[in-house]
Amino acid sequence: MGPVEKLTWGQVLGRRLQRLHVTDPSPGLIETAGRLIGVHAQVASSGELIAGVRTPSYQLGDAATALWTDRTLVKTWGMRGTLHLFPAAELPLLVSAWGHRQWPQVNAAWERYHGINLAALQQITEVIGEVLPGKVLTREELLTEIAAVVKAPGLAEAVRSGWGQMFKPAAAGGLLCSGPERDRKVTFTSPRTWVPDAPWDDAPDQHTALDTVIERFLDVYGPATHEDFSRWWGVDAAKARRLFKEHTEVMVEVELDGVTRWSTPGTLEATLTVDDGAAAGVHLLPGFDPYVIAPIGHRTRTIPDGFVDRVSRAAGWISPVLVVDGVVRGVWSHEAKNGTLAVSVEPFATVRAATKKAAAVAAARYGELLGADDVRLSWE
Repeated sequence: MGPVEKLTWGQVLGRRLQRLHVTDPSPGLIETAGRLIGVHAQVASSGELIAGVRTPSYQLGDAATALWTDRTLVKTWGMRGTLHLFPAAELPLLVSAWGHRQWPQVNAAWERYHGINLAALQQITEVIGEVLPGKVLTREELLTEIAAVVKAPGLAEAVRSGWGQMFKPAAAGGLLCSGPERDRKVTFTSPRTWVPDAPWDDAPDQHTALDTVIERFLDVYGPATHEDFSRWWGVDAAKARRLFKEHTEVMVEVELDGVTRWSTPGTLEATLTVDDGAAAGVHLLPGFDPYVIAPIGHRTRTIPDGFVDRVSRAAGWISPVLVVDGVVRGVWSHEAKNGTLAVSVEPFATVRAATKKAAAVAAARYGELLGADDVRLSWE
């Protein structure tokens, strides 16, 4: 093995902003979802903004069309057990990769909290796999099917939970995904019958699928450590360390700020050519933006000391952020009313006039997305 290459934060953050389609716009919605390895959609409105700010051709409602009419996107629980929008064609690969973590860490505390034990959870998953193909069922309809087979005192409450814990193993196994709303009620269906043209029969084996996922993660979000991957993928650090050891063929070591991290050979080569000032620019990124979510190890550089709690808030809520030259310099909020979009920015410190001018340009994109004729930007 040759000497470990050293990278600068300017190169790394510049490359990440490019690969995340912040400074290098995406040609289309499906391409955006593929590049990000899923658009975070736990909050649907944030998912639309994450896609829209990266995709010049995107218009509000395009995600719904892709999900329920074209079926080129699929909504399901993915990384970290959170809802994402994934390209339908990529779901079989992801399901293969998710196989190693289909079942949660069920212990006594988990069982007390959810009122369900592992045996009952496995039964629930089996029933879902049997009844959903070819059907679109509401939560209550699916509960009726499950209750006919599974006898557990806490079943109804567990299945009705909006967090979907009883459905996540089925989602990871490719047995369940979201269906279109019916009478304002969420529905569920089988992805294998909802998107039958996806390459289900040609999905790679688990090792090959994980090779692909790890390589793509490092390409878009890296360089990163196994701890970074564990937080993004949703496994414990020990499991992530083992995965990295099992998939070293797609990785190469790099040094960043005196810390050894992992990249891919192609990504390293490309990052070395990136100018140290490539992260320059002003951006307003939406809530739950992937630039903030991953990799978590970069936050020591991308979020100033004392402000992490303003960005990563209670209950996993990630604030919309003002990014200046690759660093989070504030948070922001918006309100659309009567054709006017009011954007309020709360900077962490005094900002220059040039930053305010550039932020106004960034805010205008949200006006386009939300159909506002007038965009008003204020600074708190």
